[in-house]
Amino acid sequence: MGLNLGSTHVHPHAPCTMPPNARRAGARGKGQAYTHARRAYTRTFGFTHSILSTMPKIPEDIIRSILDRADIVAVTSDFLTLHKTGVRYTALCPFHPDKHTGNFIVYPKKNCYKCFACGAKGGVVDFLMNYAKLSYPDAIRWLGKKYFIETDNIPMNYTPPPPPPPPPALPVLEIPRSWVSRTMELKNTLTDWLWEVKWDNAQLNRISEALWLYCIGGWKDGRTVFWMIDQNGIPRAAKLMQYMADGHRDKSRNPGWIYNQDGCREICKPDEHEVLKPLFGMHLLKRYPRATVKIVESEKTALLMAIAYGNHAGQVWMACGGLENLNREKLKPIIEQRRDIILYPDRDGIAKWKAKAENLHYDRVTVDCKPVTEWWKPEDGEKADIADVVIRMINNSKTYKTAEEVVADMPKLKALHEKFNLEIAK
Repeated sequence: MGLNLGSTHVHPHAPCTMPPNARRAGARGKGQAYTHARRAYTRTFGFTHSILSTMPKIPEDIIRSILDRADIVAVTSDFLTLHKTGVRYTALCPFHPDKHTGNFIVYPKKNCYKCFACGAKGGVVDFLMNYAKLSYPDAIRWLGKKYFIETDNIPMNYTPPPPPPPPPALPVLEIPRSWVSRTMELKNTLTDWLWEVKWDNAQLNRISEALWLYCIGGWKDGRTVFWMIDQNGIPRAAKLMQYMADGHRDKSRNPGWIYNQDGCREICKPDEHEVLKPLFGMHLLKRYPRATVKIVESEKTALLMAIAYGNHAGQVWMACGGLENLNREKLKPIIEQRRDIILYPDRDGIAKWKAKAENLHYDRVTVDCKPVTEWWKPEDGEKADIADVVIRMINNSKTYKTAEEVVADMPKLKALHEKFNLEIAK
């Protein structure tokens, strides 16, 4: 169908016929001739042939409505396999040969993506134009079809290809034990702080034992090394954490990792498909063959509980290192031994831990919320875990120098003191 332009009838796809003044410009060179021809054609018809070829246009209000609805996570997940990491999503970058999912990040709040390896970045439309090779109008039409918003009469039959399968899991290699022993010779900030807590004598005696049992190491910059050793005693990975002088984690620094894939080395963050990390303390199953397994979230908390209450024939403390790691696959060695499991949630994660416990489908798992409910006080903070509560109780406890001071606070012990002549253990 032609397009009526007053006295002139031009078909949108007809070849451009140069006006006479454009042909005369040929003597001035091809580039200059083209420029003059374009200007002449515009003066004659009011717009160029290239604009004619894109007609009709999608109304601006429809474009705005589509862009308001477009969600970067929903769109990229049609093409890529996304992995949720906190409030962000990661994937293998589709714009370069990528081997690490941590390079390509999708930001839901900003509705954009960025690859820190190749520099690709943009919004929803940019992704469709760069990855699916769609023009801007076709990208808008594709989004309109996805969100059931009618754009124009031009059909949009593009169907995205299925997301590529995730890369195959790489073999999990053993980390040499010499690496573990080497780190245990170095100091770290957390270990220095441990000796400043107001432990009782029995707890003080357990510090060195706990550091040895969990193979706590140090790094050259003072970070603490938590080794992930499996049930067979094989080191698989290590988490490097920075702590401040008061024992709190330095949140300005992200955890580092040591693993053995193409040679032992430190990286910022391993891909989940590259490293199978056992629970922290899993290697203690052999040492305590019948003990109830008590699981907390952070490695530091497991270490502190082992010092405060001890590991023995009746209990052993472990850490999952993050709620996403609390799954049946990670707990398989414990479940196969039909061990009792007790979970100790953080105060702000009680509901999530209970839901996780149900999803384990294991009849010998319970959740103990007492430390962060009955023992908790406001100064512990709304995100407190069992270690925060216990350390506060220990530091606020009264130190007794004589048995008489104990009897003064607890009169019921007076008869025992008089009968057995009790003394404070040195």
